[in-house]
Amino acid sequence: MTENHGLLYNLALFKQRYVRGTSWTQIVLNFGIITANAKLFEDFFWIHLGLTMPEVIALSIPGYVIICYLIGHYDEKIGFWQVENNLSYRFSPYSDEMRRDIREIKDQLRKET
Repeated sequence: MTENHGLLYNLALFKQRYVRGTSWTQIVLNFGIITANAKLFEDFFWIHLGLTMPEVIALSIPGYVIICYLIGHYDEKIGFWQVENNLSYRFSPYSDEMRRDIREIKDQLRKET
């Protein structure tokens, strides 16, 4: 798609920006959810672990970020992310056409050398 105007372009651009925005918003909301859950289980943390509310929050937010990062890193290593990307090629005719064109160019370059 080389067009940069029209209704479909504007909708696609809106969707892309919306998805990026919701991704960042979800990160902020998750910190609020962590804080709310910490408050909900405040007695548990104090009675069983001896942790005060500020200590629980100070440990849980960085712990959440680290765990999410490690899951993402593991996901890259095992290849699930790559499978997702391959599926997007499968369902996008533009991507499939581009892949065929690239293969043809590579084949032509191999024949020339």
